[in-house]
Amino acid sequence: MAATRLYKTYGSEADSKTKLTFSAWIKRSGLGATQDVFSAFRASDGYQTDIIRFGSDDRFEFWSFLSSGTSSVKTNRLFRDISAWYHIVVSVDTSQATASDRVKIYVNGSQETSFSTGSYPGQNTTLVPFGISSGVEHTIGAVSTSNYFDGCLSHLHYCDGYAYAASDFGETDSDTGHWKIKTSPSVSYGTNGFFLLKNDNSANDQSGNSNNFTASGTITNDK
Repeated sequence: MAATRLYKTYGSEADSKTKLTFSAWIKRSGLGATQDVFSAFRASDGYQTDIIRFGSDDRFEFWSFLSSGTSSVKTNRLFRDISAWYHIVVSVDTSQATASDRVKIYVNGSQETSFSTGSYPGQNTTLVPFGISSGVEHTIGAVSTSNYFDGCLSHLHYCDGYAYAASDFGETDSDTGHWKIKTSPSVSYGTNGFFLLKNDNSANDQSGNSNNFTASGTITNDK
Protein backbone atom coordinates (compact mmCIF):
# COMPACT_ATOMS: atom_id res chain seq x y z
CA MET A 1 0.00 0.00 0.00
CA ALA A 2 3.05 2.28 -0.24
CA ALA A 3 2.21 5.62 -1.93
CA THR A 4 -1.48 4.69 -1.65
CA ARG A 5 -4.00 6.46 0.52
CA LEU A 6 -7.75 6.64 1.09
CA TYR A 7 -9.13 10.03 2.02
CA LYS A 8 -12.37 11.80 2.86
CA THR A 9 -13.08 15.39 3.88
CA TYR A 10 -16.00 15.46 6.28
CA GLY A 11 -18.67 18.15 6.23
CA SER A 12 -20.59 17.02 9.31
CA GLU A 13 -19.82 17.20 13.01
CA ALA A 14 -18.78 13.99 14.73
CA ASP A 15 -20.94 12.54 17.47
CA SER A 16 -18.04 12.69 19.90
CA LYS A 17 -14.64 14.34 20.21
CA THR A 18 -13.80 12.35 23.34
CA LYS A 19 -14.73 8.77 22.45
CA LEU A 20 -13.83 6.63 19.42
CA THR A 21 -12.53 3.23 18.35
CA PHE A 22 -10.28 2.30 15.45
CA SER A 23 -9.79 -1.36 14.50
CA ALA A 24 -7.78 -2.79 11.61
CA TRP A 25 -5.93 -5.90 10.46
CA ILE A 26 -2.46 -4.77 9.45
CA LYS A 27 0.42 -6.45 7.64
CA ARG A 28 3.63 -4.45 7.34
CA SER A 29 6.00 -4.56 4.37
CA GLY A 30 8.40 -1.70 5.10
CA LEU A 31 10.17 -1.07 8.41
CA GLY A 32 12.28 1.66 9.99
CA ALA A 33 10.23 4.68 8.90
CA THR A 34 7.32 6.67 10.32
CA GLN A 35 4.17 5.27 8.72
CA ASP A 36 0.66 6.55 9.38
CA VAL A 37 -2.26 4.16 9.37
CA PHE A 38 -4.97 6.73 10.18
CA SER A 39 -4.71 10.51 10.47
CA ALA A 40 -6.57 13.80 10.10
CA PHE A 41 -5.50 17.02 8.40
CA ARG A 42 -7.21 20.43 8.46
CA ALA A 43 -6.41 22.21 5.21
CA SER A 44 -7.39 25.68 6.46
CA ASP A 45 -4.35 25.95 8.72
CA GLY A 46 -2.28 22.82 8.05
CA TYR A 47 -3.18 21.41 11.46
CA GLN A 48 -2.61 17.67 11.47
CA THR A 49 -2.84 14.88 13.95
CA ASP A 50 -2.33 11.15 13.90
CA ILE A 51 -4.47 8.58 15.56
CA ILE A 52 -2.38 5.50 14.88
CA ARG A 53 1.03 5.07 13.33
CA PHE A 54 4.25 3.09 13.39
CA GLY A 55 7.33 5.09 14.33
CA SER A 56 10.77 4.83 12.77
CA ASP A 57 11.63 2.60 15.75
CA ASP A 58 8.89 0.13 14.63
CA ARG A 59 6.83 0.73 17.76
CA PHE A 60 3.11 1.39 17.50
CA GLU A 61 1.79 4.73 18.69
CA PHE A 62 -1.43 6.60 19.34
CA TRP A 63 -0.62 10.30 18.99
CA SER A 64 -2.98 13.24 18.94
CA PHE A 65 -3.25 16.95 19.45
CA LEU A 66 -5.68 17.73 22.24
CA SER A 67 -7.70 20.80 23.16
CA SER A 68 -4.79 21.32 25.58
CA GLY A 69 -1.38 19.78 24.83
CA THR A 70 -0.71 16.46 23.11
CA SER A 71 -1.08 12.78 23.87
CA SER A 72 1.35 9.98 22.99
CA VAL A 73 0.92 6.34 23.96
CA LYS A 74 3.63 4.19 22.37
CA THR A 75 4.25 0.48 22.88
CA ASN A 76 7.48 -1.12 24.00
CA ARG A 77 6.57 -3.96 21.67
CA LEU A 78 8.27 -3.87 18.27
CA PHE A 79 6.33 -4.71 15.10
CA ARG A 80 8.96 -6.15 12.76
CA ASP A 81 7.40 -9.39 11.52
CA ILE A 82 6.53 -8.58 7.92
CA SER A 83 4.95 -12.01 7.43
CA ALA A 84 2.37 -11.53 10.19
CA TRP A 85 -1.08 -9.97 10.26
CA TYR A 86 -1.64 -7.90 13.40
CA HIS A 87 -5.11 -7.03 14.62
CA ILE A 88 -4.71 -3.63 16.28
CA VAL A 89 -7.47 -1.78 18.12
CA VAL A 90 -7.21 1.71 19.61
CA SER A 91 -10.06 2.52 21.99
CA VAL A 92 -10.30 6.09 23.30
CA ASP A 93 -12.60 7.39 26.03
CA THR A 94 -11.29 10.51 27.74
CA SER A 95 -14.21 10.56 30.20
CA GLN A 96 -12.57 7.74 32.19
CA ALA A 97 -11.30 8.69 35.67
CA THR A 98 -8.18 6.50 35.41
CA ALA A 99 -5.67 7.93 32.94
CA SER A 100 -4.58 4.57 31.49
CA ASP A 101 -8.23 3.73 30.72
CA ARG A 102 -8.53 6.75 28.41
CA VAL A 103 -6.44 5.15 25.65
CA LYS A 104 -6.36 1.37 25.30
CA ILE A 105 -4.35 -0.46 22.66
CA TYR A 106 -5.03 -4.11 21.83
CA VAL A 107 -2.87 -6.40 19.69
CA ASN A 108 -4.34 -9.72 18.54
CA GLY A 109 -6.95 -9.63 21.27
CA SER A 110 -4.66 -8.77 24.20
CA GLN A 111 -4.46 -5.33 25.80
CA GLU A 112 -1.00 -3.78 25.76
CA THR A 113 0.28 -2.77 29.21
CA SER A 114 3.96 -1.97 28.56
CA PHE A 115 4.66 1.43 26.99
CA SER A 116 7.78 3.42 26.17
CA THR A 117 5.65 6.58 26.26
CA GLY A 118 2.47 7.02 28.28
CA SER A 119 1.18 10.57 27.99
CA TYR A 120 -2.58 10.16 28.32
CA PRO A 121 -5.26 12.78 27.59
CA GLY A 122 -6.64 14.64 30.58
CA GLN A 123 -10.11 13.64 31.71
CA ASN A 124 -12.79 14.84 29.26
CA THR A 125 -10.16 16.36 26.97
CA THR A 126 -11.22 16.67 23.34
CA LEU A 127 -9.20 15.39 20.37
CA VAL A 128 -8.23 17.94 17.71
CA PRO A 129 -8.96 18.03 14.80
CA PHE A 130 -10.84 14.73 14.88
CA GLY A 131 -14.55 15.41 14.78
CA ILE A 132 -14.22 19.01 13.58
CA SER A 133 -16.41 19.25 10.52
CA SER A 134 -15.22 21.85 8.05
CA GLY A 135 -12.17 21.03 5.94
CA VAL A 136 -10.88 18.07 7.97
CA GLU A 137 -9.50 15.32 5.76
CA HIS A 138 -9.37 11.87 7.31
CA THR A 139 -6.73 9.69 5.65
CA ILE A 140 -6.05 5.99 5.68
CA GLY A 141 -2.46 5.04 4.90
CA ALA A 142 -0.79 8.47 5.25
CA VAL A 143 -1.03 11.89 6.88
CA SER A 144 -2.16 14.17 4.08
CA THR A 145 0.35 13.07 1.38
CA SER A 146 3.31 12.02 3.54
CA ASN A 147 4.34 9.24 5.94
CA TYR A 148 2.75 6.61 3.71
CA PHE A 149 2.01 3.21 5.21
CA ASP A 150 3.83 0.34 3.47
CA GLY A 151 1.84 -2.87 3.72
CA CYS A 152 -1.70 -4.25 3.63
CA LEU A 153 -4.84 -3.23 5.53
CA SER A 154 -8.09 -5.14 5.93
CA HIS A 155 -11.38 -4.96 7.87
CA LEU A 156 -10.90 -1.38 8.94
CA HIS A 157 -13.43 0.11 11.36
CA TYR A 158 -13.84 3.60 12.82
CA CYS A 159 -16.58 3.97 15.45
CA ASP A 160 -17.53 7.58 16.17
CA GLY A 161 -18.68 8.02 19.77
CA TYR A 162 -18.06 4.45 20.98
CA ALA A 163 -15.14 2.88 22.87
CA TYR A 164 -14.98 -0.84 22.08
CA ALA A 165 -12.62 -3.66 23.06
CA ALA A 166 -10.77 -5.99 20.69
CA SER A 167 -13.27 -8.75 21.47
CA ASP A 168 -15.94 -6.73 19.64
CA PHE A 169 -14.00 -7.14 16.38
CA GLY A 170 -12.23 -10.48 16.79
CA GLU A 171 -12.38 -13.80 18.61
CA THR A 172 -10.28 -16.87 19.34
CA ASP A 173 -10.80 -19.75 16.94
CA SER A 174 -11.94 -22.74 19.01
CA ASP A 175 -10.09 -25.19 16.75
CA THR A 176 -6.75 -23.46 16.20
CA GLY A 177 -6.55 -21.14 19.21
CA HIS A 178 -5.63 -18.29 16.86
CA TRP A 179 -7.17 -14.81 16.94
CA LYS A 180 -9.50 -14.30 13.95
CA ILE A 181 -11.77 -11.70 12.36
CA LYS A 182 -15.41 -11.21 13.24
CA THR A 183 -16.51 -10.49 9.68
CA SER A 184 -19.72 -8.72 10.72
CA PRO A 185 -19.19 -7.35 14.25
CA SER A 186 -22.11 -6.01 16.26
CA VAL A 187 -20.86 -2.45 16.73
CA SER A 188 -22.26 1.03 16.18
CA TYR A 189 -20.48 3.54 13.96
CA GLY A 190 -22.03 6.89 14.87
CA THR A 191 -22.30 9.70 12.31
CA ASN A 192 -18.76 9.78 10.93
CA GLY A 193 -17.83 6.13 11.42
CA PHE A 194 -17.03 3.70 8.62
CA PHE A 195 -16.14 0.11 7.71
CA LEU A 196 -13.71 -0.19 4.80
CA LEU A 197 -11.89 -3.05 3.03
CA LYS A 198 -14.21 -5.79 4.22
CA ASN A 199 -13.94 -8.28 1.39
CA ASP A 200 -12.40 -6.39 -1.50
CA ASN A 201 -10.28 -3.39 -2.51
CA SER A 202 -13.18 -0.95 -2.58
CA ALA A 203 -13.02 2.33 -0.67
CA ASN A 204 -16.79 2.23 -0.21
CA ASP A 205 -18.12 2.31 3.34
CA GLN A 206 -19.92 -0.86 4.42
CA SER A 207 -21.11 0.42 7.80
CA GLY A 208 -24.40 1.72 6.38
CA ASN A 209 -23.28 5.35 6.77
CA SER A 210 -22.19 5.82 3.14
CA ASN A 211 -18.98 7.48 4.35
CA ASN A 212 -17.15 6.45 1.19
CA PHE A 213 -13.49 7.35 0.74
CA THR A 214 -11.54 8.25 -2.39
CA ALA A 215 -8.54 6.11 -3.35
CA SER A 216 -5.25 7.50 -4.58
CA GLY A 217 -2.98 4.69 -5.75
CA THR A 218 -3.59 0.93 -5.79
CA ILE A 219 -5.30 -0.67 -2.79
CA THR A 220 -4.08 -4.10 -1.67
CA ASN A 221 -6.31 -6.22 0.53
CA ASP A 222 -5.51 -9.94 0.72
CA LYS A 223 -6.64 -10.82 4.24
